[in-house]
Amino acid sequence: MKVSAIRSTHTAGHASYRVDTPAGNVVIGGDAANDVLAPPSTHSTSDQVERLAKGVDIIVHSAIHPVMGPDRNSGFPSFAFYRQSETTDLGAMAKRAGAKYLMLTHLAPSIGAVRHNRWNVPGGPLTEADYRKAVEAGGFTGITIVGTDLATLRLPPK
Repeated sequence: MKVSAIRSTHTAGHASYRVDTPAGNVVIGGDAANDVLAPPSTHSTSDQVERLAKGVDIIVHSAIHPVMGPDRNSGFPSFAFYRQSETTDLGAMAKRAGAKYLMLTHLAPSIGAVRHNRWNVPGGPLTEADYRKAVEAGGFTGITIVGTDLATLRLPPK
């Protein structure tokens, strides 16, 4: 087994990891965000995490749904929004990296929630299908898992 780590942008000291095993490999991006913390930027995902994820089987990554964006009347603070990776951009990153699976975690907002912390979810609660649709809008055609508590994923034998 081989474990690699890189610095990734979110807060000071944040890191993302890649684990390579004979059964397959996984990148855990965590709360990584774009390396530029405010617009303008072409995407909200980290270029460093994308390089780490090249050819990976699974990407596990936190996700914020675009509905929470500053232009959507959620009230969610823009400085916090721009420190997250948008679901659509994660789909695009997973496609470019060639990942087979994208597992979304640490969802903002949570599935079924009318509020994210103290901010309203514009249009009402989101579903797993809403998250999958946003990933697909980024061009990802692999398997998307919308991670809920205790979600697991086992790679099929090679």
